[in-house]
Amino acid sequence: MLDKDIIKSKFQKSILTYPKYASIQLEIAKKLADFIDCDYQNILEIGSYSGFLTNEIVKKIYFKSYTALDIIDSFDCIKNLSPKIKFILDDVENIEFSEKYDLIVSSSSLQWCNDFKSVIKKLKSSLNDNGRIMLAIFGNKNLFQIKEIFNISLDYPSLSDIRKMFSSNAIIKEEIKTIQFDSPYDILRHLKYTGVNSFKNNYTYSKFKEGLKVLENKFENKLTYNPLYIID
Repeated sequence: MLDKDIIKSKFQKSILTYPKYASIQLEIAKKLADFIDCDYQNILEIGSYSGFLTNEIVKKIYFKSYTALDIIDSFDCIKNLSPKIKFILDDVENIEFSEKYDLIVSSSSLQWCNDFKSVIKKLKSSLNDNGRIMLAIFGNKNLFQIKEIFNISLDYPSLSDIRKMFSSNAIIKEEIKTIQFDSPYDILRHLKYTGVNSFKNNYTYSKFKEGLKVLENKFENKLTYNPLYIID
């Protein structure tokens, strides 16, 4: 089980550095927004955080209401984008939605759920008739270097599992994005300043130093992201 207190603490600390260091997450948000090809009346965004996706959607389409939900108190990041935005501070795994939505979106967020399948079921049940769900999450190749070295990783869903959760007409696209860093310390800085290091650290100092050498020598200071886009 993920420790949500650690997750909240890490992302709260990185809220000011995230926009500078989360270049991949910004690319992903922009690509997800590209799938939106018409206006929607009522929109729900899960994990609005720094406002990457919120900003793209607000610029692109007309909407009547926009509800942004995040586990972090991050309304300041998006409140000036539109007066129509309503913010909810809560965990998507705990909240029960009283409204129905025409579009539900989320980018680089739902991988932090303990029960991804149940969350998807909840979100789909919160759609209006003919409503759509558009998500960007990460697949099981995500940050594989960190998993191999330090044996820490989220429980990313496989493509086959994802296909079972959505309709046969769903569009599911996968990408592999690799970032080149100058040193292993730059990788750690990237993970810290984007909140992606939201795990319990159980490794010793000697193992940590050894891991840095593997990052540099075996993986050549590269880090891999594995975004998945789901449009249903």
